[in-house]
Amino acid sequence: MKRKNEQHQRLFLVISLMLGLVFVGGLVHWAQTVSGLGFFVISWKWRLGLGGWIGLAILWAGLLITAYFHDITPSLWLQRTITSRIARFCGFVIAMGFMMIPVVAISGWLPHPEVWEAFPARLMLLSAGIFFGGMGISLVTNDEIGWLGWIGSALVSGIGFILLQYLPGISSYPLSLGWSEASRYYYGSLFFARRIYGVSVPLSPLHPARYMLLAIPFALGHLPLWVHRFWQIALWLGMSLATSAALVKRLPIGNRLARFWAVIWGALFLLQGPVYYHLTLCVIPVLLFFDAKKPWRTLLVVLITSLWAGVCRINWFPVPGALAIFLWLLEEPIGEQPFYLYYRWPLIFGVLGLAVAFAAQAVYITLSGQPSWMYESTFTSDLLWYRLLPSPTYPIGIIRGIVWVSLPLWILITVNGLRNFSRISIWRWAGIAAIIMIFFVGGLVVSVKIGGGSNIHNLDAYLIFLMTIGAYLVTHRVVADGRSLQVWRPIPVLLLLAFLPVGWHMYFAHPIMRLDEKIAWQDVEILRDWAQKATAQGGRVLFINQRHLLTFGIIQGVPLEPEYELLVLMEMAMANNSRYLGRFYNDLEQRKFDVIIVGTPNTPIKDPAKDAFAEENNVWVERVVLPLLRNYKVALVLQSDVAVMVPRIEDITVSP
Repeated sequence: MKRKNEQHQRLFLVISLMLGLVFVGGLVHWAQTVSGLGFFVISWKWRLGLGGWIGLAILWAGLLITAYFHDITPSLWLQRTITSRIARFCGFVIAMGFMMIPVVAISGWLPHPEVWEAFPARLMLLSAGIFFGGMGISLVTNDEIGWLGWIGSALVSGIGFILLQYLPGISSYPLSLGWSEASRYYYGSLFFARRIYGVSVPLSPLHPARYMLLAIPFALGHLPLWVHRFWQIALWLGMSLATSAALVKRLPIGNRLARFWAVIWGALFLLQGPVYYHLTLCVIPVLLFFDAKKPWRTLLVVLITSLWAGVCRINWFPVPGALAIFLWLLEEPIGEQPFYLYYRWPLIFGVLGLAVAFAAQAVYITLSGQPSWMYESTFTSDLLWYRLLPSPTYPIGIIRGIVWVSLPLWILITVNGLRNFSRISIWRWAGIAAIIMIFFVGGLVVSVKIGGGSNIHNLDAYLIFLMTIGAYLVTHRVVADGRSLQVWRPIPVLLLLAFLPVGWHMYFAHPIMRLDEKIAWQDVEILRDWAQKATAQGGRVLFINQRHLLTFGIIQGVPLEPEYELLVLMEMAMANNSRYLGRFYNDLEQRKFDVIIVGTPNTPIKDPAKDAFAEENNVWVERVVLPLLRNYKVALVLQSDVAVMVPRIEDITVSP
């Protein structure tokens, strides 16, 4: 045991030194950036800040030198040097201070946030937060070596980055916070359309499961927009935590603190996609109630979750059955039985689950009030394969992004698989590999569909299965067919596994946007005036954009025109759905609407080699904007980039 502790202490010093080198490299880059902006010349505060960072580097080096000559970690040395009560207090202060430094710097609360935009500067902050914050946690928890302290420090910073991305979305800002952000609430409201709008409206053909969850606040009555935004953010964070907790519940982790950090890590891992919250309801019940010894109960859970999968995206239809098969392969040894008997129940899970999902979709299509051809866009949209590689739409590239996210788990899976290949039947390995590869390839195909490719969220099912097998291997949860498994889980790989999701969220974190609500409300007043005057004169008002203003009663007295909302219109334009677009063009030519509210109708055609979402922009311009401009003219463009359009008196030709 003593020899093992000595090895851990030396490994701790080696990794501490590596973190220190990362810190110094980031400090040099940060100093060059600040110097280039001239801040060191004009401000003594920046010079003082540089001195503080250099002093921290010297302290870091001193701690490592002291620890090396005493053959002890800095945390244990401090625990033995000062009293336990003082150690815990100091540890708490150190941990909270250093863990929040990266979040505060990136948030934009500090002056000149541009100095923290470069990734090396952010790595400087994160490495300091991990080392000193971890040392503080170790003082609080009496962790002699400090591995859990490091992991905890990194994960707390990761929580901060997540909150930095999501919490600003809880806003009373009256207009949409993004291109389609507020459209989601409109589609959720359609389940209560008669109460809200006074008429029945066909349900959304896109992502019905998501809108069912977003409909829940509407069941509680008239609530303000910020409450619905809060609910969606609660779903994002809560469902990720619930999925992670359901998986951790199946794992033999005895230490409560370790279980807590495992749940946090799992949520951060899933949010890298991110895995959408409505999809996790296909996963959580299976993780909670799967039991290989009770196949009938498992089948019931698969069928229930497959009903939900049937109102999700089509590539999620097989997920509940596939997850039950996956857990069966991990937990149930094949023994002496032939493979076709072993696969009997897995086959039932998969086939019946998939059948129920398709049946659920058919029922929803019938009840939605939408024609069946509205659900075919998935199969007719263009595939943009170049987005697998770095592009203006996603500078990292889908392949490089998924490699970043997957690499530590693949190292663990590959090495443990090779070490234990003979201990698990080839039929089990084949099933495990097939499920992972099917969802990996399928996720890549869906990712390059036009309208996607800006992140790795379409590889969501693959991330679920990868996390599951990785967690099972690390915690010795896989049941072997013969001798027990020889689990390989070296500390450097486990630390890399913990650190990379945090680095991912730090890379994509951005300063908090400060929106001008005063200007937004002024624009709302103008929209209200246009819409209400047109309605009073017997006219019809179409909100292509900002339709939630009707949903939440921000604009009242204007009847809902349910056709041609932004999200469905864009989906049909990308799919080049001739029946839908033909009806749209006919209504424009007939000047059916007296006022149309839409985003500023810009016409430039973009270059995919230079511009993000160029193809999406181009189909919008060619199939929506130009037909609009042939029949309607822009009466007003507001400061919030919203346009008011009215019918043209004479037909004219508009070209880009």
